[in-house]
Amino acid sequence: MNQPNDKEKATILAQIVKSPGFQDSKRYRELLQYLVEKSSAEASVKETEIAQEVFGKDSGFDPSTDPLVRSYVSNLRKKLDHYYLTTEDYYTFKLEVPKGHYVVKYLPAITQKTPRGLGEQLERYYPAVIITLVLIVSILAYREFRFRPSPVSSRLSVEANPLWNEFIRPNSRPTLVVLGDFFFMRDRGDMEVYYRRGRINNLDEYLEYIRTNPDIGQRYMRNSFTFLRPSAPWGLMHILPILQNSTKSVSLKLASQFTSDDFKANNVVFIGSFKTLYVFRNFLHIFKLDYSTAPPSSFRIEDGIGDSPHVFKPERLSAGNLEKDYGVVAKGQGPDGSFILMLLGFSESGVIQAAQAASDPRLLSTIAEQYPPNTDINPASMTAVLAAEGMTQSLFHSDIKYLAGIGPPMPAARAGSKDSATSR
Repeated sequence: MNQPNDKEKATILAQIVKSPGFQDSKRYRELLQYLVEKSSAEASVKETEIAQEVFGKDSGFDPSTDPLVRSYVSNLRKKLDHYYLTTEDYYTFKLEVPKGHYVVKYLPAITQKTPRGLGEQLERYYPAVIITLVLIVSILAYREFRFRPSPVSSRLSVEANPLWNEFIRPNSRPTLVVLGDFFFMRDRGDMEVYYRRGRINNLDEYLEYIRTNPDIGQRYMRNSFTFLRPSAPWGLMHILPILQNSTKSVSLKLASQFTSDDFKANNVVFIGSFKTLYVFRNFLHIFKLDYSTAPPSSFRIEDGIGDSPHVFKPERLSAGNLEKDYGVVAKGQGPDGSFILMLLGFSESGVIQAAQAASDPRLLSTIAEQYPPNTDINPASMTAVLAAEGMTQSLFHSDIKYLAGIGPPMPAARAGSKDSATSR
């Protein structure tokens, strides 16, 4: 079979490592480069060697109890798949790391059209498929509801709610809507059994957990695709009528696919649970916001006023039925001058409450009613916390509990305060 020469192999590797999926992943660049070099030297590649030479493990590394290398190589394959699905680079050979092996193979580009089994195709294309389905459902739902009589047009809604100014003005950047997806594991013995642990929300947390709990790693592997809760597409339905006023493009992505490079060309709207933030955790300092998913779940805001942070602990009664949560609407300026709008909660009610509040044309007027006249309202940089009580996609009651970034913040529950909601 025709194979690329050394110069062509170097070009193939250079194209891949400069792609967005690898630029922010030093570890995966190093792993891929190592496998390419070993394979070019026609050397056999062993799991223990990878652990020691790439990950710095000592001679005591035992691959039978530590799946570190297998997990990273599995994720590397997904990154390569994503590269070839999305790249605009021209290539005549496709670089692959076959399952069950650590030796790199180069396949002529025509082989990527070879038919695969249905299950493998669905697994490979799942992120693109789920985003497409979410978009179709949201657009259909929007078309269903937008023709109902409404006293306020979407344009008037935008004018009344300047929270969206930076997303729809003529000189704005394109908008990337990111939907928070949940990390799941799969039973190694029964591939139809899925498992989720609340404190494991990304690959790094999974690897750290199985390092200290090797029995989990022996039984459960990282699932090849993630899951969306209904609140993310429901939230998308609320904001689509507003974003249609933009002259720039609007695109979708799952949080597990998002990289910091996405900020370079886009303003970003995130819709989802705190547990699905992935790389967004690195940008919460913009809002002076931090959170914990360890029971009892909570988040806090350090506004620099007073001696202690504002702490919010959602209360959930009969989880999945009646919920008491907090919705967070946080907007600020991120890397490279982009704007970020975070619509957050711990449960379905909180996320939907945040999306409804952010799209409500009365939001800023409601806020203004609670402040003295002539208070400076800055919709470009603000954080609002709303108490939410509801069931499924129905909200029964909500109140604004905290505001920051527009004049003096409203009183809010302090750490240890009797006013703070507590988990049960």
